[in-house]
Amino acid sequence: EVMITLVRDESRKLRLYDLYFEAMRAGHAGQALDLDGLGDVVPAVVESGDTDQLERRVLATHRLKTAAPAGALARMGAVAGGGTDAQIEAVGRFFEALGLAFQIVDDVLNLRGFKGNLKQRAEDLSNGIVTLPVAKALSRLPLEGRRQLWALLQSKPTDPVVLSGMVETIESVGALAACVDQARDLVESAWAAADPLLEDSIPKVMLRAFGWYILERHY
Repeated sequence: EVMITLVRDESRKLRLYDLYFEAMRAGHAGQALDLDGLGDVVPAVVESGDTDQLERRVLATHRLKTAAPAGALARMGAVAGGGTDAQIEAVGRFFEALGLAFQIVDDVLNLRGFKGNLKQRAEDLSNGIVTLPVAKALSRLPLEGRRQLWALLQSKPTDPVVLSGMVETIESVGALAACVDQARDLVESAWAAADPLLEDSIPKVMLRAFGWYILERHY
C-alpha cells in the first residue's frame, strides 16, 4: 500500500496492482497443489522410473507457491523504482529463480538436517511428502528400490532408523547432489541474464550476495 501511494504515474500504479494480484493468485494455486499432493502420479512413476512429469509437478508447486509471488513482488519494486521493462523483467526472473532455488534447497536441508536442528530432520518423509529429492531418487533407483521407497513413504514412518535409511538411500544415488546443482544452475543463469541490465551499485551487490546466501544457507 505504501509503495502504491508513492508511485505517481497511473500506468505504473495499475501495473503494481496487477502484479500484486498475480502474486496472490499464484500463491493460492500453489498452496492448493501442495495440499492435493502427488499420490496420483507416483505409482506409474515407480513402475516406469520416468520421473519427468513428477519433477515438473513438484517444481510447478514450488514455482506457484514461492517463486511466482517472489518474482511479482520484485517486479513491483522495480516498477516503483522506475526501472525499464527489461530491468523489471530481469529482476523478476532473478527472484523467481531465487524462490524456486530456496524451495529446492529447503527440500535438501529437510533430509540432510538444518543447522541447530531448527526443524525436525526428514520431516517431509514422516509426512509422506513427495519432494524433489524423492522424485530424483525414483529416477535413479532400480524397480525394487523404487517400490520400497514408495511403500515406506506411504507408511509415513516415524522410526528414526527407518528415516535414516531412507535418507541414506536418497543420498546414495546422488539425488540430493542433483537438487543442489539444479538450484545453483537456476540462480546463476538468472543472474547472468540480469547482470548486464543492472547498473553497478551497492543494491546490485546485495542482490548478488542474496543469491549466494539462498544456495549456501543451512537453516
